[in-house]
Amino acid sequence: MTLWKQISLILGCAAAAGVVSAFVHPLRPPWKEVEDPAKARWHIDVAGAKALASEKVVWVDARKRDSYEQGHVEGALLLNQEEWGELMFEHQSALQEAFQHPVIVYCDGNQCERSEEVAERLRELLGLDPVYVLKGDWREIAAAR
Repeated sequence: MTLWKQISLILGCAAAAGVVSAFVHPLRPPWKEVEDPAKARWHIDVAGAKALASEKVVWVDARKRDSYEQGHVEGALLLNQEEWGELMFEHQSALQEAFQHPVIVYCDGNQCERSEEVAERLRELLGLDPVYVLKGDWREIAAAR
């Protein structure tokens, strides 16, 4: 057997073992993107939000003002990045009350990063806890209220 055939055979066996190991090994790496557990603990689905809403919850709408004016969860505070300073001042007393209640931040849909960023600001800058991010459609909450 020539040197190149031996090298090919060894590389082929190693590749086959790697492929088999990737699918059957108990400690194999995930093949899809896994959500960061540190962020996942702050996510709440619509059912969880409805259950939590049986007690007093502070709702925060992270969308732009024109979207907020077209419709929002009843009693929700508008708090977005574009108007952060003036809205923080405007909702100062309501945010003080939020220290005793859970806060749920929402925007449009599951892939909206605006709510993640506003929730993170509320946690880090104001020290609010817990501050959840709604994963799902806020309209289901608005319809139930």
